[in-house]
Amino acid sequence: MNFFKDILGSNKNESNVEFYKNENGLHTLGGTFPADFTVPENKFLSGFQYVGFINSSDKYFNWLPFDVHLICPIYLDIENVYLDYSNPNAPKILAPEDSSEITSAFDELKKDSIIQFKQSKLSLREFEGLTDENELTILGIAGKPNLLQDDDVPICPKSGKKMKFLCQFSTWNQIETEFTNVECEDKFMQQYFERMNFWCDGSLYVFIEPESKTVCYYIQNT
Repeated sequence: MNFFKDILGSNKNESNVEFYKNENGLHTLGGTFPADFTVPENKFLSGFQYVGFINSSDKYFNWLPFDVHLICPIYLDIENVYLDYSNPNAPKILAPEDSSEITSAFDELKKDSIIQFKQSKLSLREFEGLTDENELTILGIAGKPNLLQDDDVPICPKSGKKMKFLCQFSTWNQIETEFTNVECEDKFMQQYFERMNFWCDGSLYVFIEPESKTVCYYIQNT
């Protein structure tokens, strides 16, 4: 079964582009918050996780107004998380309005829970697109999103414009955990804190509205 379907709309003329591991790559998946980066004030269980970094000097991202540090509370029952990147090194939460109300499937998560991932450098290359044969081996994509559920192009809460697809990363990215203080009594549940994952078998989607410098994160799974 192919978990993915092509989205229709503003990205229909974009190329299919995949991330792949490259020790000289411009982008990263995993890693820790840079010293000059300020995490948004929040009350999320486990706070934000540092997901990675998108370098705007890449030809595939030359339309970006700034480099993007990807951050998201990936272990929570989030809907759309909107961040204002007017200061790219100190984003602010636009939504949800009350981060303390967001729940999690993981009972062990606390406000001071930490999950940090090992860093891998990535590059981009064009490929044929996601198929039944490769969907469990692709780390992530850019160009055109492939959605597990409904076509969901978010609307920027600041400008009212449709947002542009930035990137998508799958649970099958093979990024291991560098450090966590989360301990689950159930060993089966503990595995989800041993590697980066998005709702166990899903994907993280990132959209941006370049003019308003607003970024949207959401997760879909099967």
